[in-house]
Amino acid sequence: MKARVSNEALVEAGLELMRNSGRPLTRVETGSRAMKYALTNGESVRMRTCNDHVLVVLADSPKPSAKLNIEGTDHLLIVMPRTPRTDGPVNAYFVPTSVVVDAARKAHADWLASKPSTKGNNRTWNLWFNDTYADFGGGFAKTWAKYRLSGESMTTRKGSERSERTNGSPSLGDVIAAARKEIADAAGVSVDAVKITVAL
Repeated sequence: MKARVSNEALVEAGLELMRNSGRPLTRVETGSRAMKYALTNGESVRMRTCNDHVLVVLADSPKPSAKLNIEGTDHLLIVMPRTPRTDGPVNAYFVPTSVVVDAARKAHADWLASKPSTKGNNRTWNLWFNDTYADFGGGFAKTWAKYRLSGESMTTRKGSERSERTNGSPSLGDVIAAARKEIADAAGVSVDAVKITVAL
């Protein structure tokens, strides 16, 4: 199974970027797994984390007008590792929820218009940040570039999975991230196209 960056680490990195941008968030208790926060001006924020540069949106029905599980707040904070499933720097996008909802509905409609082989009960609508599905739901790293938070924030694994440097040696995650970048540069492809598997 491929490694993953913990949800907790992504959340902390996202909160740090928001603090550094002058928009600190306060957690709002919901009694559920939803990660909701409040800005100092009272506006609400839902945080979503993803390891694979894709925002997964769940609809309550396959209808175009279905209620989506990202609705109900003013903003969406989307946090992901810069290199998928790898500890290190993160990318975070602070997007008005209405913009995300419109994008999810359009991407789903475009996907249906492509006549996919489907049984019709499509309630998982994806927005990809790479260009894999550029025709329907891809390329949002570019589309939402203006919503990307500036600055740097890092994740590190905790406990036995810590990725910080020990005795001056780079962590396995750091080595893999550097190797993927080197291979991508040499091959003239994006880092997302390079996959490295370590059998432990």
